Amino acid sequence: METDPNQWHSLTPSRPSAEHLIPGLYALARCWFDRGDAAPAEKIYRLILSIDERVSGIKCGEVVLSSLDLANLLAETGRHMEAEHQYLQTLNRCNQYMGQEHPAFGMTLSAYGALLRKMKLDDQADHIERRATNLKQESRDPRTTIGGGSSVSSMTIT
Repeated sequence: METDPNQWHSLTPSRPSAEHLIPGLYALARCWFDRGDAAPAEKIYRLILSIDERVSGIKCGEVVLSSLDLANLLAETGRHMEAEHQYLQTLNRCNQYMGQEHPAFGMTLSAYGALLRKMKLDDQADHIERRATNLKQESRDPRTTIGGGSSVSSMTIT
């Protein structure tokens, strides 16, 4: 008996999408990082970012959070040039997927400003920190808060 390939069968294995895998991978990376084991966390963050680069249309906030966490990890381990590049990529992702009003954008600006201070780039740090402060003040103003604020973790980008 021949089967119709367009018909769905309960025995057909379903393939999970990247959007379903990334939140779990992110949670795993956070567990490793919170335990103080940065090496496996870094590998998982990089895996998440490589999935994002290869698969179009991913709309989960854990990609942005992975990028930010990786940048923070790189900064903490003294890899300042690589961290700076990662912060800039995070700002780009955040701006593209969530917008500048999202709390993750302000968190990234603040962390990037702190890195610039470590790198003795005080003029650039001043500029970035002022921008982060302005965003925080705007987000406290109820007239500029969109949707009553939002959480930074475990979100889907709309």
